[in-house]
Amino acid sequence: MIWIILLFLPFITYLYQPDKIADFKIYSALSHLGNIIFLASSFYLHCYVVAPRYFFGRRKIFIALIAFGFFAYVLLNYAIVYFNPDGELAHLKKENVLFVRLVIGPGIIYSLCMITSSMIFLYDEQARQKELNKQIALEKTTAELTILKLQISPHFLFNTLNNIRWLIRKQSPDSEGTIVKLSEILRYILYEVDGPKVELFKEIDHMRNFIALQTLRLPIEGHVDLKIDRAVKNRMIPPLLFIHFVENAFKYGVDSKNIPYIQFQFVDIPGGIAFKSVNKILLYTESRLNEGIGLTNVKRRLQLLYPNRHDLSIQRTTDGYFEVTLRLMTDED
Repeated sequence: MIWIILLFLPFITYLYQPDKIADFKIYSALSHLGNIIFLASSFYLHCYVVAPRYFFGRRKIFIALIAFGFFAYVLLNYAIVYFNPDGELAHLKKENVLFVRLVIGPGIIYSLCMITSSMIFLYDEQARQKELNKQIALEKTTAELTILKLQISPHFLFNTLNNIRWLIRKQSPDSEGTIVKLSEILRYILYEVDGPKVELFKEIDHMRNFIALQTLRLPIEGHVDLKIDRAVKNRMIPPLLFIHFVENAFKYGVDSKNIPYIQFQFVDIPGGIAFKSVNKILLYTESRLNEGIGLTNVKRRLQLLYPNRHDLSIQRTTDGYFEVTLRLMTDED
């Protein structure tokens, strides 16, 4: 569009001063057209061919091509002046402005053309680089999430196998059912969590199986419960996001002398869901509030998957309970 405006710009005066149409000269119009075609061609050739190929890596060739274009433009203007039937060359020599007409004037115009073309190229390159960086960051995030999931899953499987071994040594009649639950757990880990999201209800079923396995090995029967609010919707969530808190509730909420109290709950909140884990602290350690690599992995996954859309609260109450509350704003996914 800008080139069309520049093409017709010299002829706008005829709209306001019709008497000057008599002075219209075909040669001047053709000369102007030649200038516009040359500048437009140089502009797009520079923006989409020369700059992408030579601007960053081969700067000498880049400068040489710009200089070549400038000399070509000077020659074009010299040809226009030389072949002008009105004797423009002789007139310019007489007025001593030939250098201004052939070098300085075209140099300014050509420089503006090249500067504008380079600015557009750099703007497009910056946008392309930003998109490339986003893609790289996305791939890095995906790889990171995969590593984090792999770090969590073996730990979970290790604990479950220990539970099975304990039941077999005890010759418990629940061994067969436990093995079935383990197979469901393995099936879930191997085939359901490959994608970035799973159904919340499938994750809850997975947690039920894990809780059932852990409950079987309690030395003293106590309160272990998983409550699901009726309003909770079957949303899509990242897999294995809550299991770490379930594992630690059993890890620190069970001993051989006291009645355990462990409760998990899912409730619906505006824009998402909330998960709450509460357990009576029966096994005391100094590092309870800092779970090591497990909690670090969970926090890292939350930062990657729900930036500014999650709230994780971990605290020890004064009456000896450990509470974890995780709120996820899933409706923005």
